[in-house]
Amino acid sequence: MNNFYSVIAQLKRLKKILVLLCLSTLSLTSHANQFSIGDVTIHYNAMNSSVIPAEVAAQYGIKRSDRIGLINISVLKNGHPVIANIFGHGKNLIGQLKELAFKEIKEDKAVYYIATFNFSNAEKLSFDLQVQAEKTGSLIPLEFSQQLFSEQKK
Repeated sequence: MNNFYSVIAQLKRLKKILVLLCLSTLSLTSHANQFSIGDVTIHYNAMNSSVIPAEVAAQYGIKRSDRIGLINISVLKNGHPVIANIFGHGKNLIGQLKELAFKEIKEDKAVYYIATFNFSNAEKLSFDLQVQAEKTGSLIPLEFSQQLFSEQKK
């Protein structure tokens, strides 16, 4: 029975880590990495997947690597998280496409979407996405660029 309570406590800690990660991502990007149109606000970020804690990555099936990038998107309508359809791709400077398959993650009242992709060190990618808030209505175009770096181990 002690193992059961230990597992429950570990799951609660993992949930807190994920929520803190999401909140920190949103707070870091709330000014520079957001796009608003009407009552819809889209928060977005691209990062190296190796920064995701191992426990969180395992929980959501995210492969951690210094050559795998992760896009994190959340969609708000009137300040409240909503479900969405998200489609698109990334493209590097020589035109190679990186198709993105977004996975929906729900945590309590938060909803966000993640997609992974391979990248080379110092590669600059342009992302061209279409977001459909509440899975209805018009597609909202979202374009941004991000240069990603692999971790250099010394």
